[in-house]
Amino acid sequence: MLIEIEETLNPNVRNFYFSNPVLAQYQTEYARKKDKKSSPLMENIFKIGQIEEVLLLPDMLFVKKEEGGDWSSLSPQIMAELVDGDFNWFKNFEASKDDILKQIEALTEAKIRPYLQRDGGNIELIKLENGVLSVKLNGRCHGCPHATQTLQNAVETTIKKYIKNIKQIKRED
Repeated sequence: MLIEIEETLNPNVRNFYFSNPVLAQYQTEYARKKDKKSSPLMENIFKIGQIEEVLLLPDMLFVKKEEGGDWSSLSPQIMAELVDGDFNWFKNFEASKDDILKQIEALTEAKIRPYLQRDGGNIELIKLENGVLSVKLNGRCHGCPHATQTLQNAVETTIKKYIKNIKQIKRED
């Protein structure tokens, strides 16, 4: 499997893209260093050290390192864990509402927020009820004539691609 590493606007974050999906569609897992339970793959990544949080999506891994961590030593170790990783553990994983919220927050940090920030915008997650996620667009996105398109084309499409429990994204002002 080919894995490409992408630098992001946040110097503490790297995205690792897979040439082939490693999980089924809609499967995701998010873990923070302080979490008590996580998959064997996540546990191995945290054992590397200097890792703060990780989001695994079918086509990428989002990794946030601690301040002072060194990507030149962390990246090869993360790559090794991904190449040797057993992704079968995820086949029987069922997310709770708290897990889904954490996944949405991490997905927003990994994919949506950097996209919006390039144009001076931002997004705030308000609440999740019955499959409806309420968000607020901030910065240059707030009041922009293209905000509805951004919400549908960038935010809703991305979240629905990875989180099957989301039926609708609703914008609040």
